[in-house]
Amino acid sequence: MKRAAIVLTTGFEEIEAIAPMDILRRAGVEVDIVGVDAKVATGSHNLTISTDKELVEVMNELYDIVILPGGMPGAKLLKNHQAVQDFVKRHYDVGKLVAANCAAPIAIENSGALKNCHYTCYPGFEKQIVDGTYTGDFVHQDGRVITGSGPAAAFEFSYTIVGALGIDAAPLREAMGYNRLLQ
Repeated sequence: MKRAAIVLTTGFEEIEAIAPMDILRRAGVEVDIVGVDAKVATGSHNLTISTDKELVEVMNELYDIVILPGGMPGAKLLKNHQAVQDFVKRHYDVGKLVAANCAAPIAIENSGALKNCHYTCYPGFEKQIVDGTYTGDFVHQDGRVITGSGPAAAFEFSYTIVGALGIDAAPLREAMGYNRLLQ
């Protein structure tokens, strides 16, 4: 079974966390909601989520993918938290997938994941990123790096992650009615 860690801290963007939680679990992925400093995290719109584990508990575990939702001040807190940086870098360095939506690509740059990489993010945050090439796409996958452009991209971002994990996302898209949005 594939395993994913979704890392949350204060000020995360709720839909960017909940959509991948839901869609990956529907796809049969084992998802750990990982709190940076606590067993709960409150999003940028005051939704509080109980986490499965704290970061300190999983620092030595390896997941198939590490996912960082955006939101403010969440993305900046993730960028400035050394343990988060170490966790993302270790996963990227051993060949695992890394995904960041909205403002969160600023939090994966230090891992080296964006070096020579094409990525997207919430418009304007590309000005804070030195490495990589900004595409402006809705969702972009470049090798082991998946990035999204914000809350509206949360579903497509999640389906892209499912596909990157080697799972067919088409049945999920159909079952969840997502394909009707595209007609």
